[in-house]
Amino acid sequence: MPPTPKQRQDLNQFMILTGTTERIATRYLKGAGWKLDAASDSYFAQANTAGTPAKDTSATLTKLFDKYRDEDQDEANTAGVEGTMTYLGDLEVNMENIEVLVPLEIIQAPVVGEMTRQGFVEGWKALGLDNVDKQKAYVAEQVKLLPSDPALFKRVYRHTFVCAREAGAKALKVEEALIYWGMLFSPAGRPWATATINWFELWSEFLQSKWTKSVNKDMWNQTLEFANKSMQDESLSFWSEDGAWPGVIDEFVAYVKEKRGLPEPMETD
Repeated sequence: MPPTPKQRQDLNQFMILTGTTERIATRYLKGAGWKLDAASDSYFAQANTAGTPAKDTSATLTKLFDKYRDEDQDEANTAGVEGTMTYLGDLEVNMENIEVLVPLEIIQAPVVGEMTRQGFVEGWKALGLDNVDKQKAYVAEQVKLLPSDPALFKRVYRHTFVCAREAGAKALKVEEALIYWGMLFSPAGRPWATATINWFELWSEFLQSKWTKSVNKDMWNQTLEFANKSMQDESLSFWSEDGAWPGVIDEFVAYVKEKRGLPEPMETD
């Protein structure tokens, strides 16, 4: 039986990670029940046992990082805006949508226009990818998986808050947050919409008209949790006044119910 589309994606990803042939990749993935992480662990564990440890890519990645670092910079372990943008361009990611956020999560970029030597080397070393071609192929595969892989999307979503903030800031301005939410909740990522409701559009309207505070980490993270639940149940029956949602979500629910004429939850003794 030929592999399913998801299994084909896992095959491609395994071959990128390990540099093996499709035949070997298929054998390991089948042996691990098509669980990519388990198959990769098994492959590298067997390689180490056989006396052929996985290649240490630290030196190669360090040299690659230096290619993007401005030699005139005082800080030897940081690549600034020009170098970071050049690198992202070499990865051929779309700078206008969620694609650009995928490699920034992998290398744990501290801000959008900056990358550190440690984050760059450790991020790609963990994946065993020591050149731009391999990294580009891996990022492209991850981008394809974003709409269907909740764990991957959550990682990218959460790191976006980290790198979207200005250096030293603990929160995002609403205007800035909406830009990044727009990138995350667009068709290239995971649209926040159901059959009859464009939730992101309502969320944007609500914040721009009703919310005057900044967006902190808890609000950012809880927005994704609420988005996931609202896409499963657009009646919002999962929400209650006694729930642990932050105040902004409670206010948004009231806004939506008034806007769409949805019934208020019934009070019980």
